[in-house]
Amino acid sequence: MNEYREIEICVECSAKALLNVSELFYFAQKAVLHPTRPLYDSREHAMKLKCTEALVRIFRLCDMDGDGILSDAELNEFQRKCFNTPLQQRELEGVKEIVKASRPDGVVDGGLNVEGFLYLHLLFIQRGRVETTWMVLRRFGYGDDLSLREDYLNPDFDVPPDCCVELSPGGYAFFTEIFKRYDADGDSAFCPDELDNIFGLSPGIPWKRGKFPESTVTNAAGYVTLEGWLAQWSMTTLLDYKMTLAYLAYFGFPGDIRDGIRLVGRYGGSGSGGSSNSALRRRKKGKLQRNVFLCYFV
Repeated sequence: MNEYREIEICVECSAKALLNVSELFYFAQKAVLHPTRPLYDSREHAMKLKCTEALVRIFRLCDMDGDGILSDAELNEFQRKCFNTPLQQRELEGVKEIVKASRPDGVVDGGLNVEGFLYLHLLFIQRGRVETTWMVLRRFGYGDDLSLREDYLNPDFDVPPDCCVELSPGGYAFFTEIFKRYDADGDSAFCPDELDNIFGLSPGIPWKRGKFPESTVTNAAGYVTLEGWLAQWSMTTLLDYKMTLAYLAYFGFPGDIRDGIRLVGRYGGSGSGGSSNSALRRRKKGKLQRNVFLCYFV
């Protein structure tokens, strides 16, 4: 193991003497389900870049108030989301004390900053608890290659021929909340830096070919307003709902991302709303229930 750093563990065992047989199967299973190599460089004793980038993104999603610190409430919500159990106050303090002992700069104003969050996961990996970090990564949609899984970004959503797709009320509420969270200066508009910040959670701005932001509602300074932000996502959902689903996932939509969109009748009349994984609500016949329309001017 000293010579070949890629070897994760070495176990002496004997089927004849029944020595460490169960341990052998345990570590073999662990090596497949929770491999160390994608996360950690044993020669450099450091986390690999893709692992660090994924954990930084998870930190940002969990930092609900955008202050760069995970408070006790945010840490508990993170714990509940990943492990289905909250931490007691003494356990929270214990976690912060562990980080503070080796990384004093990792705890700020009583909470973990991103350096402290990364150091905590480095400790998990170095102490052989790599499954903890993998549980976090997989809960936030990451696959074995540390990229977001296709089924996470693009889940099944069946659209009948007589229907189209719009944002649901939950989807509008989520994009509104995201806008307010990342509007750092509180001027009710996204400046270029704020746009770069929010789209840093994703592969980038998806509308650059459409002359965004000039193509939507902006203020006098040319910054995207909340009205323009919601209008852009309304249009995107009608034209390419799969893109909206992906960005709901990138931005951390709580629960099933399919709840962020809904089916509606293409021409009015009898239609349905809600996500594909829930009971569809039938609308009254003859009622026009669409909120977004695609119009052609000749």
